[in-house]
Amino acid sequence: MTHYDEQYDQEPALFGAPYPELRAFLDEFGPTGGTALDLGCGQGRDALLLAEYGYDVIGVDASRVGIAQMEARAAARGLAVTGVVADMHAYDFPGDFDAIVMDSILHFEKQDQARELALLDRARRHLRPLGLLFLFVHRTKRQEAILQGWLAELPAPYQLIEQRYIDYVYEEQTSGFRSQFQYCMAVVQRLERE
Repeated sequence: MTHYDEQYDQEPALFGAPYPELRAFLDEFGPTGGTALDLGCGQGRDALLLAEYGYDVIGVDASRVGIAQMEARAAARGLAVTGVVADMHAYDFPGDFDAIVMDSILHFEKQDQARELALLDRARRHLRPLGLLFLFVHRTKRQEAILQGWLAELPAPYQLIEQRYIDYVYEEQTSGFRSQFQYCMAVVQRLERE
């Protein structure tokens, strides 16, 4: 049982609705269809959104409860979402993707930084040409500096095509706890094969 299993049991949508900024990007950019991977998908907030846009989505998370909830919601809505219970760092990517989401999973703590940067590099290498890597990182000085450093060193054919700050309100329905903070949203596109 993971730390989140109990929370997911108590909160039907622990992290709320998808970011309006992500939905707006998808509306404006217009990518629809293809395959997508949501690493650390939790209850499927982003996976379900991508499926609404026509993607066949694989959601990976260590929480069996979160995966079961995501799959049940996808089935009820007729969406193409498959859940995989796995450690995202050890997950063997089954191929390349048109979209990969990494939402709130990169914290860049000293003990995890090398492993998280390796996961970022592995994810970008599994993008198809014109594929999109969506990154959402808490806006703290340290986390943002590490992300900006990684983005600055992106090799060709990868390009940062969107970056913005997102205001986010976390609210637990059962306890009424509420907290507000910001995320940095970055979208990287693979232009062609390496």
